[in-house]
Amino acid sequence: MVRLRSGLKEVDLGDRFKIQQSTISRTATTWINLMYHRFQQFPAWLSRRKIDKLMPPAFSRWYPTTRVIIDCTEFFINIPSSLTRQTATWSSYKNHNIVKCLIGIAPHGHVTFVSWVFEGSVSDRAITEQSGLISLLERGDSVMADKGFDVQDLLIQHGVRLNIPPFRQGGRLMPPQELATTKKIAAVRIHVERKMQRIKCFDIVSRELDNSV
Repeated sequence: MVRLRSGLKEVDLGDRFKIQQSTISRTATTWINLMYHRFQQFPAWLSRRKIDKLMPPAFSRWYPTTRVIIDCTEFFINIPSSLTRQTATWSSYKNHNIVKCLIGIAPHGHVTFVSWVFEGSVSDRAITEQSGLISLLERGDSVMADKGFDVQDLLIQHGVRLNIPPFRQGGRLMPPQELATTKKIAAVRIHVERKMQRIKCFDIVSRELDNSV
C-alpha cells in the first residue's frame, strides 16, 4: 500500500523494511492485481438516473444531458528497450515517451471511466473509439470534451451529442454566440480540470513510470 499510495521506489522500500527488492516487487504486483480484480465488482459507470440526480446547477441549466466529460491524460514512462516501442510511445508534443488513457468524469466530479493505457502515438480519436466508452452511452446523452476531440461522427451514430468549445478560425474574432458558448463550457469544465490535476499529482504517476508499475 505504501508503494501504491506514496510511489516510493522499490529500493527505498527494501531499505525501510529490511527486505529484498524482488520481494517488494512481487508483493506490490500481487496486491495491485488483487485490488484490480476485487474493485471490478463495483462498476464506476453511473446510470442516467444517478447522473441526473447528482447534476450540478450549472450543468442542469446549460448542458442537462451531459453524461460524461472526457479528456486524455498522459503519463511519462522510462525509455523502452524496444526500438519499436520507443517509436510508438514517443510524443513530439511532450518531447518524451508517454502512455495515454481516456478518463471520463461525471458532471458532479465522480470519475466514471478509465480506459486501458495506449501508446503515446495513438490519437485521442482512436483512443475514444477503441476504449469502449461509446458502448456505455445511451441515445439522448451528450459528451463534453476539449476542442481537440474530433469524435462527433462516432457519437452521432449512437444518438449522442458532442459539446466542445467552438474553433477560432484564423485571426477572426469569435461571434458573440460562440464566445458565450466557450465561456459556458469553460465554466462547467473547470471542476473536471481540477479533478484531472488531482489525478496527475498522485505521486506514483507524477514521475516516469517503470515496467514494474
